[in-house]
Amino acid sequence: MAERALPPAVPASPEPTSSAVSTAFGSPLEPAAAAAAATTPAHDMYVVRVQKDQIYRVPPPENAYLAERYRNARGGGEAKKKQDGPACSPCVARTLGAVLAAAVLLGAAVLISLVVLRPGVPSFSVDRLTVRRESRPPRADYDFFLTAVNPNKMTALWYRSGSARLLHHGTTLAAGNIGQPADGGEDATDFSMVLRGAPHDGDTPKAVDKALGGSKDHLALRLTVMVTVQVHVGALGFGQRRLAVGCDIGAAGLREDVHISSQSCKSSFIT
Repeated sequence: MAERALPPAVPASPEPTSSAVSTAFGSPLEPAAAAAAATTPAHDMYVVRVQKDQIYRVPPPENAYLAERYRNARGGGEAKKKQDGPACSPCVARTLGAVLAAAVLLGAAVLISLVVLRPGVPSFSVDRLTVRRESRPPRADYDFFLTAVNPNKMTALWYRSGSARLLHHGTTLAAGNIGQPADGGEDATDFSMVLRGAPHDGDTPKAVDKALGGSKDHLALRLTVMVTVQVHVGALGFGQRRLAVGCDIGAAGLREDVHISSQSCKSSFIT
């Protein structure tokens, strides 16, 4: 409860006497002081009484708990976000980048393994067989014309040098080397090879002698080819591999142009 207090009465100043008047630089001082006192306004004074049990020298415990909780929820949470956010984002980005790079390398390795190191095996067929009789020494040379089909769509197979043999029930009739044919491609490669026959020294099978003499009886022949193949992807060449080809041929006689009645060719890469 506030009570208004009146200002204390100011005692009246005694009238100055003529003997108490002093001058400075020829001007009287007392009249100036009286004028300053007259212009100062009077102020009201109030007295406020507060009960002692409502005066807190130390804040209550709940105030400290609420302040700490508010500070942690606001300042501490934001500080944690600032600390965790920038540190976690680069870590996740690096991890994802490493996983992506590993996946790309693994995919490239698998692609190279499937396309380059394990290409599809080409298929072969005998298109033409021609027999040329030689008298000195007496022998027969065999001219084969083969076609190789490449099943791979992303790689080309380039055929290098090799060797071939022609047999009849295990007996070698002719043999020779294969020169380097035309470069392979996605579709097919045609190349020819000439096998020089063994001299007729009496060891030639009778069925072969009859076929060379003009008989049209069925004659079983087997052609074996061993050739080196290089895998190419565009202009890049990779490791070379050995290719084995075996063709079982049924011929009606061994005249100049042999009629091929049946054939079955199988090929495989040699590890």
